[in-house]
Amino acid sequence: MKKLILLILVIWVCQIIRVSAQSPKREMRASWLTTVYGLDWPQQPIPVTNQAYYISQQKSQLVSILDNLKAANMNTVFFQVRSECDAMYQSSYEPWSSYLVETRGANPGYDPLAFAIEEAHKRGMELHAWLNPYRFETQVGKYKGKAGDYRQTNPEWVLEYPDKADGGKNVSILDPGRPGVRKRIVDIVKEILSNYDVDGITFDDYFYAYGGTPDNLDLNTQNLHKPAGMDLHDWRRDNVNKMVADVYQAIQSTKPWVTFGLSTFGIWTTDQTVAAKEGLTLPQGIKGLDTYKSIYCDPVAWLRDGSVDYISPQLYWPTTSIGQDYDVLSPWWSDVCGKYHKHLYVSHSLSDLEASSYSALKSGSSIDIAMELNGMSMLEYLSFNEGVNLKSAPTEYGQQIQINRAADKMGAPGSVFFRASNFYTQGFVNYLKTNEYRNKSLAPAINWKTAPVMNLPSNIQLDGQQLVWESVDKGMRYVIYAVPNEAVGGKVNYASPEYLLDITYTKSFDLANQSELIATHQFAVATLDRYGNESSAVMMGQNPGNNLPASLLMPENGQSVFLPFSFRWEEVADANGYHIEIANDISFSDVIYKRELSGTDFKASNVNFLVGNTYYWRVYSRSNGVVDEVSETRSFTVIEAPKCVISSPANNDINESLTPHIAWEKFGDGYTYILQVSSNSSFSSFVFENADIGSTSIQIPANTLLPYSTYFVRVKAVFEGVESAWSDVVQFSTVEEAPNIPVILSPTEGQNIGASSVEILIQADPKAASFRVELSERPDFHFMYLKVLTLDAFTYKANFEKLDATKYYVRVRANYGKNNYTAWSEVRSFERLATNTPQLEGDMLSLYCPGQLSDSEVIVNVELPEETMVNLSLYNISGAQVMLLESSQMRRGKYEFVLPADQLQRGMYILSLKTGLGSKTLKIVK
Repeated sequence: MKKLILLILVIWVCQIIRVSAQSPKREMRASWLTTVYGLDWPQQPIPVTNQAYYISQQKSQLVSILDNLKAANMNTVFFQVRSECDAMYQSSYEPWSSYLVETRGANPGYDPLAFAIEEAHKRGMELHAWLNPYRFETQVGKYKGKAGDYRQTNPEWVLEYPDKADGGKNVSILDPGRPGVRKRIVDIVKEILSNYDVDGITFDDYFYAYGGTPDNLDLNTQNLHKPAGMDLHDWRRDNVNKMVADVYQAIQSTKPWVTFGLSTFGIWTTDQTVAAKEGLTLPQGIKGLDTYKSIYCDPVAWLRDGSVDYISPQLYWPTTSIGQDYDVLSPWWSDVCGKYHKHLYVSHSLSDLEASSYSALKSGSSIDIAMELNGMSMLEYLSFNEGVNLKSAPTEYGQQIQINRAADKMGAPGSVFFRASNFYTQGFVNYLKTNEYRNKSLAPAINWKTAPVMNLPSNIQLDGQQLVWESVDKGMRYVIYAVPNEAVGGKVNYASPEYLLDITYTKSFDLANQSELIATHQFAVATLDRYGNESSAVMMGQNPGNNLPASLLMPENGQSVFLPFSFRWEEVADANGYHIEIANDISFSDVIYKRELSGTDFKASNVNFLVGNTYYWRVYSRSNGVVDEVSETRSFTVIEAPKCVISSPANNDINESLTPHIAWEKFGDGYTYILQVSSNSSFSSFVFENADIGSTSIQIPANTLLPYSTYFVRVKAVFEGVESAWSDVVQFSTVEEAPNIPVILSPTEGQNIGASSVEILIQADPKAASFRVELSERPDFHFMYLKVLTLDAFTYKANFEKLDATKYYVRVRANYGKNNYTAWSEVRSFERLATNTPQLEGDMLSLYCPGQLSDSEVIVNVELPEETMVNLSLYNISGAQVMLLESSQMRRGKYEFVLPADQLQRGMYILSLKTGLGSKTLKIVK
């Protein structure tokens, strides 16, 4: 029920958002463009070096992919340039890829990475070079004796995993424990940075191989490099952590604006002991394979140590999954990234858009770590093998995008879709552009790094259909806005994507395909540095605005505050936006948070990692055509929020009344109080809540609490956006009273009932936690003839429908909590009388299904002679319903229903067709 309600709410919210709101101006919208096996590109390797026809074909295919992504309003592509210690670029360390040219190491005749960067930048898209750090071969021996065979040059680097028990080949990787391997990966990254104008470097989840690494596989490396007494698994994780840190440092020393992130499997760990060491609480209900133990991957350590700019966990489960709940994992990862003020760009698998008869991972299942991965990373494997949730609609991904946005605390939501070819499926491009991505967006800014001061563009003018301008800055990008003529005179909200037209890597923009805008819009240009920071926009032909520094209001300088609170400042008359900046030091050399805003209020709940230290904040006001003005700097100290104190009942009180008085100490003048009572200590649900209590006590109303039960209560104070911490939780137990045996009020003994449904009414008993009502055609209540309804507390009516014309028996018992059941009530009998509904012959109402089920889908045939209500269900031999195939009003005709027999266990089943015209049953066996 929780999942159903959540799904309905998500769909409802998404519909509201699609109608009334824009997509965010800042959002990572990326696609993995896969080259291993030629999954996305190239469709065919070049047979022989430097063949113009094949080069042209590969280039055309790549351009088509980029055009497709651009049409979906994507802003980034993750281009796989190193999949098996090979290269899609000119490398001095490793050979040209055999997926690019048939002979590994042969020069293809052009440089795909240089070409891809040029074409992506033409479209205003970022290009991040995607590398697999350790994988050497997707099958041991694949490149033996060929170009780039590390067995010949560095045999000590190669770890060959043993073949599988079924004879399947396994993989070989570069040994993460070898310092030389770590240096080689760093050197490869530095070479790419030096030779290519990439916007980012990204790794996927290929570290130690999936399926488990034997303890003795890297024994020689352990003997050389593992510190004495260090746990083997901790050492392996440390090997990966060192590589990640070294790569990050190499990027910072070479091109610090280049973004670095990694894509990991979607579950970090399920071990609360591991989480506790990091001060984290694991998301509830999550189970399955985790990246921490299986491949020695620790993304939380990278976030904590500042070794990445973002992570992109692979949340390849639908919003309806149980055990790997998307709606739980995405917000959890967002909170973790927020804690370390880094970005979260979730990876989604689009393989479910493809029609398929096979699903490698069914919804709700966990991953079998012994499965045949064929040398793939999990990123590649799950999508290549048709994903996790068969035949998902594009709207499923729309819901996931909305969940990401709602959970974001950094002003930097993001999605990375695996993989580019799947954008052609089920109209996904049109879906994104029409719904979630109907506005263009800028990739999030890595704005905590120190960046050079930007100058504003100048001399903006139209040269025919070319928008051109001047800029003294080198190596910048530019944001183009198209503002309707009627909006030019007012405040233009550049923090919104409404007027965002595109970005360009040059000092001009071609309007040939949008020439109609020239007569109806005015154009503005802003400088966008390589970190993603944006200057004030300059409107063509408009005088600069007047700008003043904002006057800060709250917190006051040197004030001690506790979360949650709000930063507030006075509105600047001509400002069209603001930036808030928070730093660890007064010189703002260590900026930990920066956010573009359109209003003058910012909730500190977005930066809830600010605890126990002194910080500094300031606000930049932004106005058209002039540089930003900065406010004064203020310091503030975040202290632990004081708690409310509950005075009654005392903790662990017993025999409390069912309507107890809850009382607490006064927190301060003007405060109101929120009180919650729950049946569980996690307060995941409430039996009572009041969020606006003006006094310091309240009586719990009748028909709320149950006897024989334990409850938990907490209180907090609220005043003008300031909230106390929750009080310590107080636990109490309610009185234990003698149970009452239920009394059936109707039907009366021997009553005749003409309707096909009957209402069982029982005497009210507010002390009962629930009731079990049983209806049977036999007085011994044999399970084969039994119908059962369970009533919640304070519910005293049970309705049984679609009853056949026969005699029935009914009885009730109550549960007083903790499975404390009463005796059964007296048994009542009543007669369901026959009606005038004609009894049909067998050939008029038809039900057919094979008596022996296979392991695939089975077709059930139903023929209806006239319109009627239809209930088609499958029951097990115990009489319990295991599947509902149909329940609706249907017209006359022949119908087919799919029975997914592959989901059934072996055994005997009863297929039941019940209609207003009669019923049919079939016995079937699997």
